[in-house]
Amino acid sequence: MKTFSVRRRLLVMLLGSLALVWIVMLGFGYQKAHEEIHELSDARLQQAARTLLVLDLKRLTRLAQADENRTEDDTNNVPDEQEAPPLAFQAWGSDGRLLLDSVNAPDAPYTTTEGYATRRIDGKDWRSYSVQDHKHDYRVTVLEPLSIRDHPARELAGRMGQVLLIALPLLALLVWISIRQGFAPLARMSTAIAARDAGNLEPLQLERVPQEAAALVRALNALLARLARSLDQERAFTADAAHELRTPLAAIKVQAEVALAAQDETTRRQAIGQVIAGVDRATHLAQQLLLLARLEHTALPVRQSVDLGQLAASAIARRADEALAKGIECELVAGSDCILPGDPDMLTILIDNLLDNAIKYGGQGGHVAIRVLREGGALHLVVEDDGDGVANTALDRLRDRFFRVEGQPSPGSGLGLSIVEKIARAHDGCVELGSGMAGRGLGVRVRFGG
Repeated sequence: MKTFSVRRRLLVMLLGSLALVWIVMLGFGYQKAHEEIHELSDARLQQAARTLLVLDLKRLTRLAQADENRTEDDTNNVPDEQEAPPLAFQAWGSDGRLLLDSVNAPDAPYTTTEGYATRRIDGKDWRSYSVQDHKHDYRVTVLEPLSIRDHPARELAGRMGQVLLIALPLLALLVWISIRQGFAPLARMSTAIAARDAGNLEPLQLERVPQEAAALVRALNALLARLARSLDQERAFTADAAHELRTPLAAIKVQAEVALAAQDETTRRQAIGQVIAGVDRATHLAQQLLLLARLEHTALPVRQSVDLGQLAASAIARRADEALAKGIECELVAGSDCILPGDPDMLTILIDNLLDNAIKYGGQGGHVAIRVLREGGALHLVVEDDGDGVANTALDRLRDRFFRVEGQPSPGSGLGLSIVEKIARAHDGCVELGSGMAGRGLGVRVRFGG
């Protein structure tokens, strides 16, 4: 049996889900930050271009000259990347001639496109915004490298990633503690079961049970109750079997001692005859016990179509000598539709036990009738005799193991009807007891289905 840890699986699934969600959020945040920065930078370009446009060309020239006259130290003192760098700009005449540009402006060609544009200049991507001064007939273009815009977004993503690296171990610890506390009742239940003695089949008594484990506890308690009943039945069966076997064995021993002590041949032969009869009874009882034990622990095999009428006819033929010895006439009435899905060997045992009881306890020179018929959608097997019958007070106890009606001259094990009922239940049937032929004797009806 392969085992796995639910706790470890939950931990991996939860942490994996958290990490996946966090990575998706990180990517989504980076994308949104990049879009926001792009929009803000575009607005900055447009604002700068329109601000430059309101200046006349002379002022633009002085602004460009001031930019060119900056010293190298001034250039090195430009604010870091977290601050907005100075924008590059160009002024173009209507004839496409470059009038002036800033010192940081790239060598960008003239373009007639107004508004925003993304351009590839000297192997770098630039974002530009152009606006036309129709009054003075010149164009102003403001430019900014796109690489400058990526830095804030990357920095934001890096900070979010640092938070993830710090928070994930902490979350793992908290999730592990939570799962451990959540599984604590199951651990206590396992400990309670492991500490039990093998003979303790009392229901589990736990103070607090998780709702998810309540069904498991109920199923375990139901299983323990079934095991307790089964063990009680086994103990009772073993005790009854030992008691029942003790009687014929004791009788065999007594008769054997009589045969050893007998002085004449007639007495010895009678004692040996009693020994043989006792062995036969003990053998029959042992066979019935083994059969009942097999029915207790054997599942019904694959069912096949069985003709109950033919099984009943075969059973009567096998016991013809016994019936003839008691002068009993056996009668069989079977309908045309007597097919039942089941196990032929078990159904044969069922009919044999019913017929054996009917012949054994039927009256001398009486009758035994077997009827197989279909009524109300169910198949009925009825075995009746016209013997002395059974009092109503003892009728319900006939199903009990080892129960025999007092005063019966014929020996028996008291297991026949128990075996019949076991086989009938295995075939979805039930056993009904009542009076026999003409209101006399005993009648047993086995109903299958319906």
